Amino acid sequence: MMVIDIHLHIGHVFQWTEKAVKLWMDTGDYRKRIFDKNGYLVIDEYVKTLNEEGVSAGIVLPEYSPLTAGVLPVEEAVKFQEKFPEFVAFGAVNPNVHLDPLNEFKRQLVLGVKGLKIHSVHGLFFVNDKKLYPVYAFCEENKIPVMMHAGTSIFPGTKLKHADPYTFDEIAADFPDLTLILCHAGRGFWYHIAEFLIRRHKNVYIDVSGLPPKNLLKYYPNLEKLSNKFLFGTDFPGVPGVKKNIEAIKSLNISEDAKENIFYKNAKKILKFWD
Repeated sequence: MMVIDIHLHIGHVFQWTEKAVKLWMDTGDYRKRIFDKNGYLVIDEYVKTLNEEGVSAGIVLPEYSPLTAGVLPVEEAVKFQEKFPEFVAFGAVNPNVHLDPLNEFKRQLVLGVKGLKIHSVHGLFFVNDKKLYPVYAFCEENKIPVMMHAGTSIFPGTKLKHADPYTFDEIAADFPDLTLILCHAGRGFWYHIAEFLIRRHKNVYIDVSGLPPKNLLKYYPNLEKLSNKFLFGTDFPGVPGVKKNIEAIKSLNISEDAKENIFYKNAKKILKFWD
C-alpha cells in the first residue's frame, strides 16, 4: 500500500534550537542516519530512510520560529523538491519574523513551494492575526493548501493560547474555500473540537502526525466514518518509528478502504501533487 507522509521536517541539526533537538529530534533513532558528522542533513539519506520505512512521497516543511524551535529556511525544503519531486516543498511565514507575510510567501512561491505551513504555537502568534488574512485570501483564491499546527507543544517558550482551537475555526469560517489541514489533530485535549471542525467545514482536514496511532480510535471513535478527512503524517525525524506508526494504523479495526484513505488516497485527492 502506498504511503504519503504529509508532515516531514527538514533543516540541519544546528538550525534547530538545542532544546528542540533534545526534546523532539532525539526521540527517535533517525538522527545518526540522516545527518553527517557536522550536523548537515543529507537529502539522499533522508529520502532513503523514509523509503526503507515505507514512505514513498510526502511534504517537507520549513519553519521560522527563532525563539522556540529554530529557523529552517524554505530554501532547504526546495532543495528536496528539486532532487526528489515526490517530496513536495511547502513555505512558511511568521508575522513576528516577516514584516510583510504575503510578499514573503509570494517570494517562496517563486522558489517553487506548493503550499503553506503556519506554525503559530512555535512562532508565538495567533493564526487569526489580521496580518495573515491577506495570505489566507491569496491562498484561497489560488487554491493553495494551508497547514496549521493545531495542538500542544512541549518546546520551552511555547504557550497554549497560540493553539486555541477556536482560532482555527475562525479561519475556516472566514475562508470557506481554503483547503485547511489541522496538523496534530488537536493533540493534547482538543480532539473532539478538531473532529467537530472537520465535520462543520467541508475544506478542513486532519493530519495525524505526532499522535500515537494505536490511540486513534480512542481519540476519534468515528474514524471509519470520517476517514475521508484524515491524512497520514509522522513529524519525522522527531518520531520513535515511522514504520511502527504505519503498522499501528494497519492494525486498527477499520476497513481497508479507510486505511487507504488515510495513507494516500486523501492526500492525492485533496492536495493533487501526486499522480
